[in-house]
Amino acid sequence: MPRSAQPRRLSAAQRRKAEIASRSRTVGSDKTPSQPTPFSASTLYIVGGMLVAAAMVLLSLMAARTAGGDDLREFAGGETWGDNLVTAPFLILMVAAVPLFLAEYHRRGLWFTRERGAFQGGSNVVVLRPARLWSRALWLLVSILAWVVLIALPVHYDITTDVFADADSSLWTLLVAHGTFAAGMTVVLVFSFVKRMTYERLTARFGGGIVYGSVSQRLWRFLSYQFRLELWFAFCCGAALGTIPLLYQLGAQSCYTAECVPVPDAALLAWILWIAAGCAAVALIGCLNAWRSGKSLYSAESVT
Repeated sequence: MPRSAQPRRLSAAQRRKAEIASRSRTVGSDKTPSQPTPFSASTLYIVGGMLVAAAMVLLSLMAARTAGGDDLREFAGGETWGDNLVTAPFLILMVAAVPLFLAEYHRRGLWFTRERGAFQGGSNVVVLRPARLWSRALWLLVSILAWVVLIALPVHYDITTDVFADADSSLWTLLVAHGTFAAGMTVVLVFSFVKRMTYERLTARFGGGIVYGSVSQRLWRFLSYQFRLELWFAFCCGAALGTIPLLYQLGAQSCYTAECVPVPDAALLAWILWIAAGCAAVALIGCLNAWRSGKSLYSAESVT
């Protein structure tokens, strides 16, 4: 056989990368992509955007009314269940997430369905193009600004001025409930970035040792690939850190002069920091070991 006609042999590193890429495929090449809904991405974005706008308007209205001393029950005609309206903007945002996620799947992803038995993986799989780094930075900035507006600034003004002197107690429940969520999402985005920067490098270096079908591979597939459990711990870390300004607000209650500097309770602060550190450690371990699932970082599947 002529030398020029011989197939080009791959190096050991190239063979290893090809093997990892083959193993990491989420779906077979014979699968035909489908669409998660009959609606277009633009329609889903419009619906989701309108719901987000409604949640922001409702949150602003409720904050303004309770800051003036009104009780949340007045929104429900004096009914006692009106206290539950604290979570109304949050619930609307959760509903808005459905069309927005589906819109993202339409715009930069491929959706596959397959027949799977118990513990064989999800029947719905989506493969996504990586999000641009600038978009991650933008959402990180939005999350930080939301926390500042909902917790940091109100606490600052409550300590230094009398602007919230007549506020109803439900105002702080409202602000803290949504502010801690924003703080949690901020840290989720940070750890998500860490995961993105390390996942493929660790897979290329150690992925050849993954034993598919083993207890370890199935466990990491369940915890990290299907549930993204490391990001749940990242959220808890951020939510805990987001409450630290409230300790200064609590300490300000012992100040009776303008020169007094609020001091947070050392025991409470230590508890919050320990909880945040523990959650951050678990999240970091999860991010650095997520490659053990043997799946692509830019894909996801349903639990069933």
